[in-house]
Amino acid sequence: MRLIIISFLMLCMSCSAWSADNRFIYPLTHVKNVTAYNLLHDSDLLYVSNQNQILIYNTFNTWQPRIEAGFYSPFVIEDIETQSANYFYVASREPTNQIVKIDSISASGRIFFPTTMIGDKLTREGATLYVADRFKGIDIVNIGSGGLREITSTFSEKWGIRDFVAVYPYIFALNDFGLVAVDTSDLSNPHSIATNYQIADATYIAKYANTLWVAAGKNLLAFSIINPDNPVLINQYRLANEISAMEIKDNKLYLALGRGGLKILDISNPLKIEELSTINPLYTVYDVALMEDYIFIALGKDGWMIYEYR
Repeated sequence: MRLIIISFLMLCMSCSAWSADNRFIYPLTHVKNVTAYNLLHDSDLLYVSNQNQILIYNTFNTWQPRIEAGFYSPFVIEDIETQSANYFYVASREPTNQIVKIDSISASGRIFFPTTMIGDKLTREGATLYVADRFKGIDIVNIGSGGLREITSTFSEKWGIRDFVAVYPYIFALNDFGLVAVDTSDLSNPHSIATNYQIADATYIAKYANTLWVAAGKNLLAFSIINPDNPVLINQYRLANEISAMEIKDNKLYLALGRGGLKILDISNPLKIEELSTINPLYTVYDVALMEDYIFIALGKDGWMIYEYR
């Protein structure tokens, strides 16, 4: 009887996902009793965060993720970024913010070293950490192999930064009015090389090959950056729900769509976007993270889930 019930439940969960390519999506794990709004995967660790808490899970066994450590922030967590297997950075708006370890939920001997940063968005490339401030601009910080924090330069964007991607030697950033391209070939002297102020409500940005993908409400915009000093809009795709997060792996774009679930698009040809799969977990999807053939989705107060996509 127990086997029949488990099989029925797995069938119901499987029915929430469909695939138009030759791969299929299988639900593996649903971690409950935790609030998850943001996810970040690095190596075998998944960082699950909400406004005031970060829980770090070991995902080596995707059927039974094991919690490694937990941290509490007295102020709102805006973003997190990692460096190696031990160091991670936490952005908040409060200069005096201190990240406190939650000893009661630590489950391993691994030691983590959190560092606080003032800002809203973080991204790392090698030994360089980029810290975006919603009202000022982007600090370029040398962090070495972890723990070091030396500001190399600051790029001031008068309209602030909503989101950005940094792939040397360029930064592509969204401000209140559109897209800004920044030349960082000299990290000590970044400077703007292009602007496009015709994008309304742009909130998220990702890069694949020579294309920038920009989320603006329910619209997905594709910009060619073959010439970085002149990004050109080449395609637009309309969705039924607003985009709340997006990730790219290989030639696939994964879009978190709130009550619309998670949608997977083939973007190998940016002029012809193809819908491959949709996951409808019956919960609101806030964020997505990827590892090999696994998809991690944040479900807010309903926890987070792991799907296998193969």
